[in-house]
Amino acid sequence: MASRGAPMLERSDFQQPLNDEFARQSGDMDRLQTLQNHQNLLESAMASEAPGHLDPSRVAVHKSRMMLGLDRGVWVAAGLITAWASMIHITVFHTPLDSLQAVLLFWPMMQLHTGVFITAHDAMHGAVAPSSPRLNRFMGRLAGTLYAGLDYDSMKKAHHEHHAHTGLQQKDPDFHSGNPGLLPWAGKFIKKYLTIKQMVILNLMVGAVQISGAPYKNMVIFLLCAGLLSAVQLFYFGTYVPHKPPKDNPQQIMNWEKSNPTWATTRLASFLTCYHFDCHVEHHSNPRLAWYELWGARKQALESERQDSLRSEKQ
Repeated sequence: MASRGAPMLERSDFQQPLNDEFARQSGDMDRLQTLQNHQNLLESAMASEAPGHLDPSRVAVHKSRMMLGLDRGVWVAAGLITAWASMIHITVFHTPLDSLQAVLLFWPMMQLHTGVFITAHDAMHGAVAPSSPRLNRFMGRLAGTLYAGLDYDSMKKAHHEHHAHTGLQQKDPDFHSGNPGLLPWAGKFIKKYLTIKQMVILNLMVGAVQISGAPYKNMVIFLLCAGLLSAVQLFYFGTYVPHKPPKDNPQQIMNWEKSNPTWATTRLASFLTCYHFDCHVEHHSNPRLAWYELWGARKQALESERQDSLRSEKQ
């Protein structure tokens, strides 16, 4: 993690239990040792960042991530939210549905919906504003509310449980409950996260847009339909594909090291898939990386594997 120049770390990021249950259940002692080493590395990093023990190299890296006094992630998040709001203004208020413009703008609208949620997700890991937990929390709550009236704090708790118990039934809130089929898994996901409070907030926001004079049909297409497809995109590429167990062993524990990659082989394809969330191993191994840093982490990992392979061949 330190070699990637990750953002400044918060103590809360290390208060997740060591997920060695996979190792105990599967008898994978190598994995248990790997997890123990990983935990030791995290504790070492946390200690190095205690008051009076700041690593100068990490401080320098952190400063390089600042722009005009704010973390780079704040500017990226603000840009995404601004673009999302601007696209809503264009599509909902000023786009005839029988025009080519409506066809061309539907996908960008959907992708921007997804970007707003990704902002909330990154905030859950402190990646939006690493230097300011308060600002990071504000951005996360704002993005979660704007995306779908989500309760950021409860989602953050559940998401950290997912990272602590990845792929373990009954403990990972995002994992299937015994049936890894797409629809049953999605149904379990909806039941877990859809709340009455969320529906009330959504209705209030939609009502405010309608009162502002937005055409009803435009709202259905660009808010409801694009928003729902965004949720499908997030679930499919961010949960189902990476954590789906193999067909010949549907009850397999899918710890994050076993995450399945998507078809994306280029930076652009990875972004279009779901903001680089096909780089799922990279995300779970270093959750403090922002979405726009994941592809770089994947390229670095692939290059490292290539170098190891070349050294093995020479031996």
